[in-house]
Amino acid sequence: MRKPSYRTILGTLLLAALSLAQQGAQPVVQIEKAMSASDFRSAGLNKLTPEELTVLNGWLSDYAIRVYTAATKSSATEQPAAAVIETQMDDEFNGWDGDTLFKLANGQIWQQASYAYTYHYAYRPKVLIYKSGTVYRMKVDGVDSTIAVKRLK
Repeated sequence: MRKPSYRTILGTLLLAALSLAQQGAQPVVQIEKAMSASDFRSAGLNKLTPEELTVLNGWLSDYAIRVYTAATKSSATEQPAAAVIETQMDDEFNGWDGDTLFKLANGQIWQQASYAYTYHYAYRPKVLIYKSGTVYRMKVDGVDSTIAVKRLK
């Protein structure tokens, strides 16, 4: 039996993560669900507070998307499997409130595509936009949840 390649493993991880995102689960990757209960305890992760676990899951979500993006871009024979945009807000960010416009440093403009309200102030925070099924989702650095968005420009 042939061992799966790192691309296959990372692809499976990202597809599982994006599936969770599509179902509205936040953050995208949850380490407590990715590991067996005994591995979770053996690694000492059961000692983390809920807040620390949320931070770890947020970091892991961003990392999984970045690693998968890098892996798909490294192949000269294939197109990237997932469209991921990594940039930052062009100016101040105050969250979203229904139909918020997001001007990005790369010149793109995106608009909130699903109703939600989140307040978080940051100056030029990092942003990840990725496709989840037929919907694009935006993850803003420092915000636990993601939001569905559509590109205007």
